[in-house]
Amino acid sequence: MEDWRDNNLSAILEYPFDFERYIEERLREISDLDERQYAKKILAEGLGKLIRCTEDKYLQLEKRIYEELEIGANQYETVMTIVNRNHYDPTNNTLYPVDETDLKKEKLAECLSNEHRVWIGSIFLEINEQGRRRFEGSESFNGILKVDAGNKEARFYIQPAKRYRDIMERLYQVFQDNHIPWETINTAYLDKFYDVFICVEGLEKEKIPVFPENIEIAFGEFREFICYDQIPLWNMEWVKFDSADFMVPSINGIYYEHEFTLEDKEEGDGYLIESSEDILEIRHEKNKIVIKSQKETFENWKALHIIQKETIRSLDYREPLVSNHKNDSFIRRYAENSRAQLMTKTDLFRRIMELDIRDYIEVVGYEICSNVKDYPTMEGMNWFVRDELFPMESRKVLLLKFREKEPGHYLNDSMVRFVISQIQLEISEYRCEGVMV
Repeated sequence: MEDWRDNNLSAILEYPFDFERYIEERLREISDLDERQYAKKILAEGLGKLIRCTEDKYLQLEKRIYEELEIGANQYETVMTIVNRNHYDPTNNTLYPVDETDLKKEKLAECLSNEHRVWIGSIFLEINEQGRRRFEGSESFNGILKVDAGNKEARFYIQPAKRYRDIMERLYQVFQDNHIPWETINTAYLDKFYDVFICVEGLEKEKIPVFPENIEIAFGEFREFICYDQIPLWNMEWVKFDSADFMVPSINGIYYEHEFTLEDKEEGDGYLIESSEDILEIRHEKNKIVIKSQKETFENWKALHIIQKETIRSLDYREPLVSNHKNDSFIRRYAENSRAQLMTKTDLFRRIMELDIRDYIEVVGYEICSNVKDYPTMEGMNWFVRDELFPMESRKVLLLKFREKEPGHYLNDSMVRFVISQIQLEISEYRCEGVMV
């Protein structure tokens, strides 16, 4: 009952009242001790039991209503963090690399390098949004290569790690193909990864030393914010399956419906099928996913497994977990069951504070602005989502104001971007922007 009380209706709409204290205070006003003793017996023992019984019945009623408004568990919530590449634990079955090639530097170098420049590694920038934009504006830095013949000067180039953006776009398409509503994924970590390249002019590719051990780059003011050998992890993994795994019934000789069964899978986990040219339709049913195809047999089709059990922190997994989890509450249950959206300040703030941001920021106000030119559009975490029906340029600005809970934390600004991105999905009347106050 105590855990449930934090979410019940009384905690939202009523003020606390300590009836026992109130009775004791009133008893002090009785000067005659015999009368006070008699009144205490009547009020504290008689009326007190009645009040406690009434409160218990009231709480039971609230709890019953609360449980009747139960919302379905979200099978597609995401969790993300970063770890040192050398500390990655392959036995941890709750966190996997966002990009599996992060564990194979040679393959990554082969994919990202070209005839003009060579990928030497990635860096993570532990800095706020303003500093991140300044860093991106620098584009290139001087440095030295530590080779056998001595130190050799070189020019290095940085650019945002595009492979993570490509993965996010791929993920969004998978949700669309499975007809699952998209919820903003908190990419606070992914947005701070940068690939480092070296110009190969005058260099032999084979003799470029290992980064960062034998390469020193003059990052200047950004040096203290640079982290090496970090990789992002999340609660998702790709699994392959083929037609030998389950029965393949033929449907009138035109196409086949293959069943991806969920009965033997972890309860609560989400599964999405990646579409391909061989797949005509994906349909989610109870305990199975039906895949329509003209192929009778197939192999190496892919499913995305989204793990929902509690995330395990392996040794040296120190960085915070960021997620798109929404906190449960009575008002949220009621709103989702009634399918009603109230465009009020209270409802707007409720939706914001349900997001997993409470350790970093809190919303303190908002403003509707007509002069949209004063607030240039900033790229959110859903850059791949297009709303062509209501152009952003013609909308008024809903300016949300936030306060830092831990001033100076490098993830605070990212949490604002996360909130703005999610609220923008829910509100099409305005262009949402956020500021820290």
